[in-house]
Amino acid sequence: MKHLMGSALILVSAAGFGSMAIFAHTAYADGVDTASLLAIRFVLAAIVLTVWVRIKGIAMPTGKKLRGYIVMGCIYAATSFGYFQALNYASSATVALLLYTFPIMVTIASAILGLDRFGPAEWIALTGIFVGMVLLLGTGVQATLPGIVLALGAAVLYSGYILLGSRLGGDTHPLAATSTVLLSAGSIYLLMALTKGIHLPHSMSGWVSVSLIALFGSILGIMTFVAGLKLVGPTLAAILSTLEPVVTVILGVSFLGEALGGYALLGGGLILAASIGLAMNRIWRQRQLAT
Repeated sequence: MKHLMGSALILVSAAGFGSMAIFAHTAYADGVDTASLLAIRFVLAAIVLTVWVRIKGIAMPTGKKLRGYIVMGCIYAATSFGYFQALNYASSATVALLLYTFPIMVTIASAILGLDRFGPAEWIALTGIFVGMVLLLGTGVQATLPGIVLALGAAVLYSGYILLGSRLGGDTHPLAATSTVLLSAGSIYLLMALTKGIHLPHSMSGWVSVSLIALFGSILGIMTFVAGLKLVGPTLAAILSTLEPVVTVILGVSFLGEALGGYALLGGGLILAASIGLAMNRIWRQRQLAT
């Protein structure tokens, strides 16, 4: 029952994060720019989550941990900018699938830094992702070069975010850590928006889209992920989170009229399969070490 509940929470989180690209397209069409959208998203999410942390009496990080999470917030801010800016140049499905090359990037970086080994399973996953990207990007996909570069850049930055987060770890409560990250990212985007001029939605539909990104795509997504993570553990959570780009693809086709050809779908499937394979290989390796 515990694993079932945890899995359900992770799937809700993946659906929340996966929906953000769709709402972003609506917000952009209503006059909102990337900096303003992310300022609203992060500030609203940071306020709600920080208040929740205070109500629960959860201790916030201090000292080196605090500085580390502030740096993570800066990296996450840059990651989000790359992802949401890429949506101006590529379909939401393409951006979401390219972002999900990050697991192999984390694996490669971990091997280079001596944090993990790069074995046959990792080579197979790397080959699968490379072939998947060729199929995805070489079949008339809805994307221009800036969109591809921004999406892959976001994947690189997110890999750095994950590696830094794994080094901090320790006794900091996940919600307190996330609150600090959001406050850091929110401060950056609020300053950006105020400096260059904030562009608010022109209509109610725009405000609804921005609010859903902050509430459903950020606050609910984060809190359900943290709750589910406690019940199922990080590896299963990582596997279930691969539903996120699937949600984006389905919503993009259903509501934005986006289309992926057969080869592009095969390429996206290879990228996701490689990510799932990496996570499952890690489960097997951990079990081997435990026996």
